[in-house]
Amino acid sequence: MPTTPASLLSPVPKNGSSPVSCRAMRMSLPAGGLSFDSYDLPYVVGMTRGIQLLCCIVELLMIYSESGSLSMAWFLLYSILCAYNLFHLSKRWYYNIDGRYDLKQFVRESEPTVRVQYGSAIFTPTLMGALIFCIIELQNGFIHSIFKLAAIVQLLLAIGQLALEFYEVYVKGN
Repeated sequence: MPTTPASLLSPVPKNGSSPVSCRAMRMSLPAGGLSFDSYDLPYVVGMTRGIQLLCCIVELLMIYSESGSLSMAWFLLYSILCAYNLFHLSKRWYYNIDGRYDLKQFVRESEPTVRVQYGSAIFTPTLMGALIFCIIELQNGFIHSIFKLAAIVQLLLAIGQLALEFYEVYVKGN
């Protein structure tokens, strides 16, 4: 096969059939344009968790930068809340765990202790994000603004990810 620029850009299937042009790929989209069913859930979950991890790290750094104006009890409480959220998110990000199975088991199980375990796995980023946003108050205006921005982004991503998992389980049936 010649190595012309056009042949490098067109995808070539390995089974020996003819290459699919970009025009044919565009024409296979629905009439409305972009399809919302054409996403890769593990990739989306991994990206949202990665951004949430970054937000949690920024939150912890802002708390540490304000440690001089906080009492020891408030500093420890704020740090523990953010560190627990960071730990939970990083564990689920590292093992590539999305919440579909946990959500199915949460609804299916009748034993309360098992439901609590699956519920905590599903709802912890959202609940911790809401707690962190509502409880933690920092004094310095610039640091407070950066902290609140990171908390809002983390909370919105957690809510969006939870909504996507509910959509996957209840609407798409995955």
